[in-house]
Amino acid sequence: MICYNCGCELTELDFCTNCGADVKQYKKILYTADALYNEGLERATVRDLSGAARALRDCIRFNKRHTDARNLLGLIYYETGEGVEALSEWVVSQNLKPDKNVANEYISLVQAGQGRLETLKNSIRKYNKALELCEQDSPDMAMIQLKKVISMNPNYVKARQLLALLYIHKEEWERARKELEAALKTDCGNLTSLRYLKEIERVTGIATSDKKGRSRVSGDGSAIYKKNGNETIIQPARMKEGPGLGAFLQIAIGVVIGVCVSYFLIFPTRVAAVREEANSKAAEYGEQIDSKNSEIAELESRIGELQADIQTQKETIDDFSGAGGVIDVNNHLISAAYAYLDDGQDNLKVDEYLALIPNEYLENGASGEFLDLYHYLKGGIGNTVSGSYYDSGLEAYNSMDYENAIKDLTKACQYDANNDEALYYLALAYYDSEDMTNASAKFSELLEKFPDSEEADKARQHLEEISE
Repeated sequence: MICYNCGCELTELDFCTNCGADVKQYKKILYTADALYNEGLERATVRDLSGAARALRDCIRFNKRHTDARNLLGLIYYETGEGVEALSEWVVSQNLKPDKNVANEYISLVQAGQGRLETLKNSIRKYNKALELCEQDSPDMAMIQLKKVISMNPNYVKARQLLALLYIHKEEWERARKELEAALKTDCGNLTSLRYLKEIERVTGIATSDKKGRSRVSGDGSAIYKKNGNETIIQPARMKEGPGLGAFLQIAIGVVIGVCVSYFLIFPTRVAAVREEANSKAAEYGEQIDSKNSEIAELESRIGELQADIQTQKETIDDFSGAGGVIDVNNHLISAAYAYLDDGQDNLKVDEYLALIPNEYLENGASGEFLDLYHYLKGGIGNTVSGSYYDSGLEAYNSMDYENAIKDLTKACQYDANNDEALYYLALAYYDSEDMTNASAKFSELLEKFPDSEEADKARQHLEEISE
């Protein structure tokens, strides 16, 4: 464990021996993150994937640099059919720890298996289409789409849950039960699947363990329910005839004799033994009560200390995790990276995500790794984006839409500082929109940077007109 302030290795002390920083709460946060990671790992081992995902997400909230937790969370997302979320976690892990990180292998394997990646993309598209069909009240078409999704991606838990919900809506209970059981094989602790299955059992009155040809007696004992395939057979229960009066008399006489024997022979001895045992137990319980009262007092004192620690940790976590918008900024950078890695590589989409990152954060709050990835993405799309914005800006200028022309041509100049034509038409857009201050500044900038270009003479003429 290293110091957050100076990077020196920490000891068992509550302060850094190098810079003197107080690391007591910092250690507690990291220990809590490790405990949550271990819980997530244990849950994943027994295929409680949803519980493992919750624990790992909590771990990342405490320690956003926990690459092992991000890698395992990505594997869980990938196992349940959530390929986009898996890649997002691995990309962030790769940026946090570029070297000796298993996330590099995961990303390489996904990119190498283009068929599998394409299958995941198609299954997500079809699942979203099924959701739209459900909103449009077309459950039959939605079921067709979901069946295709499951055939392409059998472990897609959300698709099976939605298909089961549609079966429940149509009162096809056994089909819904089948889909939910298949979903639980992938994620045995998923609360949504368990809740749907419980509702089916409540409506049908047949537990999942009873559904294979087993019989069930009704609550009042008047009927027996048997399951045969998809049919439920109701069979009246046969009532046995009651015994005769003589049998009742014989039983009553035997009970009376037994009570008398117990009272006169067995009962006094038994009472004494029970009384002695009760006294011994009372003394033992008294000692336990005294011990428990002492423990309760100690625990109450400890609870007060822990509540104070929890409040301090909450305040520290708010500062450490970036309550001022750091998480949103990281999400924008992740989205930009994913758009850049996509086969289509929509560079304008990358630019849209990068534009959402405020300059104030880049100048003050961004880490070195964040800035490296930001400048790498911006440099990778520079020429292409500059050309696109130049074309759209020129088209807007020719249409006399000077506002959009200024906006697009400004971006074209930002991405390619050597584009003299973009700078010239930007100055013309300011000139034609009667913003002579900016027009004069851009014409002067053109003459300063490109004095020998074809547009230089035109820029001088416009500057003379502006000065006159």
